[in-house]
Amino acid sequence: MPRLDSRSIILAMLIVMMVYVSLLMIQQSGRRPFQGNSSNIDEYFKTVPLNRLEVSFFGWVTPDYDSVNSFLSNADKITWVSPTGSIVNTNGVFIPRVDSMVIEAARRSNVSIVPLVANAGFDRSLMHRILTDTKVREHTIKSIVSFIVENNFSGVNIDYENIPPEDRNALNSYMRELALRLHSYGKIVTIDVSGKTWDDTSGWGGAWDYKALGEICDYVCIMCYDYHWSGSDAGPIGPLGWLREVIQYALSTIPLEKIIIGIPFYGYRWLGRNGVGLTFKQALETAKNANTDVFFSEEDAEYHYSYNSYEVWFQGAKSVELKVSTVLSHGIDKIAAWSVGQEDPRTWEVISRKP
Repeated sequence: MPRLDSRSIILAMLIVMMVYVSLLMIQQSGRRPFQGNSSNIDEYFKTVPLNRLEVSFFGWVTPDYDSVNSFLSNADKITWVSPTGSIVNTNGVFIPRVDSMVIEAARRSNVSIVPLVANAGFDRSLMHRILTDTKVREHTIKSIVSFIVENNFSGVNIDYENIPPEDRNALNSYMRELALRLHSYGKIVTIDVSGKTWDDTSGWGGAWDYKALGEICDYVCIMCYDYHWSGSDAGPIGPLGWLREVIQYALSTIPLEKIIIGIPFYGYRWLGRNGVGLTFKQALETAKNANTDVFFSEEDAEYHYSYNSYEVWFQGAKSVELKVSTVLSHGIDKIAAWSVGQEDPRTWEVISRKP
């Protein structure tokens, strides 16, 4: 029997150690690979056990066919619908847009209609004008109020983003005036803000003052997604650990009954730091075409896989269940999602409308 020299023994020990560390890392990260190749992915998602959860659900519905169709099929599970498409354009003019099929279905299913209004292209200079130019400010507030009242909608969802941090007080003033006018008609005012774990007054989310907006608005929709985004490194989009931290900060600044936690229905495929959005359906098709295994991160409540130089993270119905359960465990029963139509179809086995 040949004898092993010291180098061979050291090499063998290193290989064993590397295998052990790799297995340990998989175990600790909560990653669960599907058994076999990608051919059984469909079967897994059709059969993974799910629990039904009762919530008040705020659904953003885009003009996209799949989004509208999903809403029409699941309106009975939704509390508020927020049709997107209405904007303040680059000239500072409010341009309303709502899908008549969405409005009709919402009224048939007793769903409150709260249209979303955004600054076109999330343009920062436009946002500054909306908040600080007296004429543009008055025009947009007056036009939004007329749009909501004349169409007998329940209220409005303000999705102004990329706001200059120095306009923080101007945003509070704008929202206070908008709320004052809409409240006089019995309408609600909601605003979308990015997830924060402390009162950071710089960067993308610097203008959002949780405490002030929580006092002014009827609901604050906290967008707990894009932790990793299209321009970042690849990774979970709305990881559970971060979600818990955002909730804890929100509870310290906003009345519990006014908090709506937004979760993602979508995914991304990254090549380096260049990410492209994916729906659940697209994420599955991509995995099957690449013939790759898919993993589930229990720590993040998201699915992920890699192929060639690409990395994909996305949501399934189990992701939604775990994130909604986390929100409910903090006493919050209001959930939003971006966006209806991108989800795993079995998500609607999880969501049940609270009476």
